[in-house]
Amino acid sequence: MFSWKTIQSHTHPLTMRVSTTYLFVVLAISTLTACHQTEEVIPAPAPVDKTVVFEVFGNQDFSYSRYGEEEVTIQLLISRNDKDAPSGMGTEVLDSTFTMPLQDLPVRANRLIIKKVVPGVLGEKEPVFIRSGYHYRQTAFGRNQTFSPGQMENTVQLTVY
Repeated sequence: MFSWKTIQSHTHPLTMRVSTTYLFVVLAISTLTACHQTEEVIPAPAPVDKTVVFEVFGNQDFSYSRYGEEEVTIQLLISRNDKDAPSGMGTEVLDSTFTMPLQDLPVRANRLIIKKVVPGVLGEKEPVFIRSGYHYRQTAFGRNQTFSPGQMENTVQLTVY
């Protein structure tokens, strides 16, 4: 009959060392692989070009109006903001202000079309803002818009009344 002492006395010390070393290596490898988890990397959105089309026209033909010589000032503005920028300041892509007599303002059929491409927009990280407006006598009209993230083109109609 064998006892524990018999087994210990017949076990070679080198075999015990190899077994202990093997056990240590297996535990170390399993610990290291358990600690190293693969992180899921979400790719950054690819930059896209967005287009703004301004259509400027009068709601009526002012060429024969007694107010035809009076001037209207039209302002068109496009800017982009980087949400991660510390200053929060935007970059102007287009800032156009021009003044013209009402009689020179085209009607809808002959509207003035100004098209501007905003290159390399980074989706939700970089919103694009659009402002259009006009000033006539003591009256001012303006409108602000923002591109929605999936929108590639925005047409802005500025009608002078």
